[in-house]
Amino acid sequence: MSKRILAVDDEADVLLIVRTALQSEGFEVSTASNGADALESAKEDPPDLVILDVMMPGMSGFEVLAELKSDEGTAEIPVIMLTGLSDRTKIQEAITGGVTYYVVKPFEFEDLICKVNEALDGEYV
Repeated sequence: MSKRILAVDDEADVLLIVRTALQSEGFEVSTASNGADALESAKEDPPDLVILDVMMPGMSGFEVLAELKSDEGTAEIPVIMLTGLSDRTKIQEAITGGVTYYVVKPFEFEDLICKVNEALDGEYV
């Protein structure tokens, strides 16, 4: 059975690129364009992994991450943050919040796929 990934980004083109890349690797991908929809989706039908943008209207990726990690049903889901923010304080905030990987846009597909596989296999440090 293929692993299920929830990709969350307010930019439709980014979601399309991520979904297409992951589906080509055999993953089942659902998407959400904001934090509230992402949380609803993750709680209703928990995915195997969440790929999460940081800067979104209404609810930031950090708020979504905190909510996921504080909920018993979603706390163990690995989260990869995929964002344009590269400053150290944001990266540290993400790591402290429980993110598995922090990938800065623009990114290489191979790098993202590699991190997805490592996160799903539990091989991250």
